[in-house]
Amino acid sequence: MQIIKTEAFVLKCLKYGETSKIVTLFTKDFGKMNAIVKGVRNYKSRICGTMESMNYISAVIYIKENRELQLVSNAEYKRSFPGIVKDFDKIEIAFKIIELVNKSVVENYINSRIFDLLIQMFSGLEKADKNYSNYLLYFQINLSKILGLLPEFTEDYYEHETFFSLNEFYMTRSNFEKFYMFNKSSLEDIGSIESEPASMKKLIINYERFISLHTQGLANFKSNKVFKELNTNN
Repeated sequence: MQIIKTEAFVLKCLKYGETSKIVTLFTKDFGKMNAIVKGVRNYKSRICGTMESMNYISAVIYIKENRELQLVSNAEYKRSFPGIVKDFDKIEIAFKIIELVNKSVVENYINSRIFDLLIQMFSGLEKADKNYSNYLLYFQINLSKILGLLPEFTEDYYEHETFFSLNEFYMTRSNFEKFYMFNKSSLEDIGSIESEPASMKKLIINYERFISLHTQGLANFKSNKVFKELNTNN
């Protein structure tokens, strides 16, 4: 058995038993893993509250090879994101980013660049005051870049028309130009890019389809269905 200390982002948490949780963590040094956190739901626990989705933490974990669930023995906050949690529109974007990571990264896959990108995106979304969808598209593009899925692009739309058609990645010229802009932009710039909501939605859906085709054969994202129902009921 190995005892490790690592930075981690809580992707998912489920209640287990009377006081425990099972969590999915994306760690900086050991990749994605599932773990049990005993007694964490007891308000007297010293780590009560740390194991919630969207928390950026430092964790001490007991790792045993070939065990499905590792054991978190201690954790402390590095950062939470209250500015996201309090805003329904930001929560929707945040959970889509989380689901994208959870579904496109296999267990034990170590990639500190994805981890750093994830923290940067949540930090940016936390501060944002408009154009929240921009952060999701930016994350999609840069995640696929890290995973080696992003095609080489030039500014000329017509050079890529066949590529998009063959890969069910359909775009109008104006959408392509918007995509090209995001591909070249920095995180500091994306919040100021003005976009028509319907156009952004189509870009995001198309890019989601593209990533699905080139990763693990992902099914439809659950967050899309959940937030569609919530938006309908509001």
